[in-house]
Formats: sequence, structure tokens, C-alpha cells
Amino acid sequence: MPADQGGSSGTRTTKPNSVGSSMGRAAARVGNTSGKSNARKSYSGARRSKSSGSSRGYSSSSRRRSSGGGGGNGGGGGGGYRAPKAPSLAAYLLSDSAYQQAVRGGKRASADFMSETGRRRGEATTQFNQTKGQMERDRTTQLEALKNEFASRGLIQSGLFGEEQGRFEQTFTDQMNALSQQQASLMADILAQETNYRREQELMLESARQEAIQRRSAKYKIGA
Repeated sequence: MPADQGGSSGTRTTKPNSVGSSMGRAAARVGNTSGKSNARKSYSGARRSKSSGSSRGYSSSSRRRSSGGGGGNGGGGGGGYRAPKAPSLAAYLLSDSAYQQAVRGGKRASADFMSETGRRRGEATTQFNQTKGQMERDRTTQLEALKNEFASRGLIQSGLFGEEQGRFEQTFTDQMNALSQQQASLMADILAQETNYRREQELMLESARQEAIQRRSAKYKIGA
């Protein structure tokens, strides 16, 4: 019996070792399984995190590209619009009805005024020539009458006739000078009226031109 007990004891001693080894291997398998499970979880989490980050990055990039594309389209639309090109000032003045009406009105008024002053100048010249001719004829007649008077008195050869004839000639000369001065003054007055009228017409036309320039600037946003 002691021998059997010893053998049994030896056998029992071996069994606990076998059980311990089995438990150790089982624990190792559990540990390996847990490690693998944890590794798989970590790997899965990393994949989800990477996928989420990539998705968010792609979404943000897509939004930026979309936003940028919209801005580009908007910019393209703005660049496609062009304001109408302003014509040259000379071309615009030819097409501006208000300015052209002022030009035509000024020309008609100037023509009428010049026609009137021309008529007055012609009448004054005619009147001057007629008056001068009449005075010269009167001089001849009066001088002949003066000679006849002194001849009838027998004083034609006297100094009295010479003195009277000298006074007569001086009076005629003074009258002719006065007539010529009157004519010159009248001509100068007509010329001054023409000059003033031309200046007024130029100022009026320049005012109409400046108004047309302002309309051109407002229409085509020049200087805005």
C-alpha cells in the first residue's frame, strides 16, 4: 500500500502539474485571443478614424473647390460684362440733338443779324455818298453864285472876293470832314455790334458744348 500510495502520490503530483500546464496554456490562449481581439479593435478604430478623417478632408476639400469654383464663375461673369464704349467727343457732339439744335439756331440768328447789319451798313454808305455828292454840287452852285455877286459889283478881282471864297471853301471842308467822321463813327458802331454779337454767340455755343460734354460724361460714366 505505501508503494501504491507513493505511486498514486506521484501520479497526483504529476496531475496538478499537468492541470497547471493546461491552465497556463489556456490562459496564454485567452491572453493571445484577448490581444488579437484588442489588436483587431485598435486596427478597426484606426481604420474608422482614418476613413472619417479622409471623408472629412475630402468633404472640406470638395466644399473649398465648390466654393472656389463658384467664385470663379462669379468672377467670369463680372469680367464678361463690358460697359459701352464712349464715342469721341466730336462724334458725340454730332449726335447730340440739343447741341446740334443750338448750333443751328445760332447760325440762323447770326445770319439774320449779319444780314441786318449789312443792310444798315449799305444804307449808311449810300446815304453818305448821296450827302457828299449833294454837298459837292451845292459847293459848285454856291461858289458860282458868289462869283457872280462879286462880279456884278465889280469886285471879282478884289481881295474881298478872295477872302469870301476862302471862308466858303473852309466851311465846305469842315462840313465834309464832319460828314466823313459821322460816317466813320456809324461804320465803327456797326462793326462793334457785330463783334459783340459774335462773342455772345461763341459764349452761347460754348455753354451748349459744355452741357453736351456733361451729358456725355453722365451717360458713359466718364470721370466717375
